[in-house]
Amino acid sequence: MSAVGLRRSFARSLSTRASPASLAAIETRWGKLPEAEQGAIADRLAAAEKGDWKALSLDEKRAAYFIAYGAHGARNPKDPNLTKAVFAWSSVFIVLAGGMYAWWETQKPVLRTMTPEWKAAEDARAIELQQNPFHGAYAAERKKNGN
Repeated sequence: MSAVGLRRSFARSLSTRASPASLAAIETRWGKLPEAEQGAIADRLAAAEKGDWKALSLDEKRAAYFIAYGAHGARNPKDPNLTKAVFAWSSVFIVLAGGMYAWWETQKPVLRTMTPEWKAAEDARAIELQQNPFHGAYAAERKKNGN
């Protein structure tokens, strides 16, 4: 191997080693790191894992385990207050919608065709025109008169 090739392989091995400062307390800092830095650390650790595991430092092993199996991303534990907050806000909006519906119903005008006077006049007109001889107002009149 030439001197240039040796220098390149040495530089490559240095670049694949994650710095101890970037791995210190990675469990607490992982969620706050930018995605680019998370990716860079994960790539460096993946490259280091391809080599001898005995050569990895304890911090590198811990970081590799945390990145693979730690409580981040989809495995992040659920916030216990999230369920309460979702239930509370859902209840607020349901009560608000019920209140708006009740208010809307009170704003409807009373139909003049639903008054007792209107209904009596309607029945009288149906009897006069002999409408619906089987079930309507005229049917009751026919039954009363015996027809």
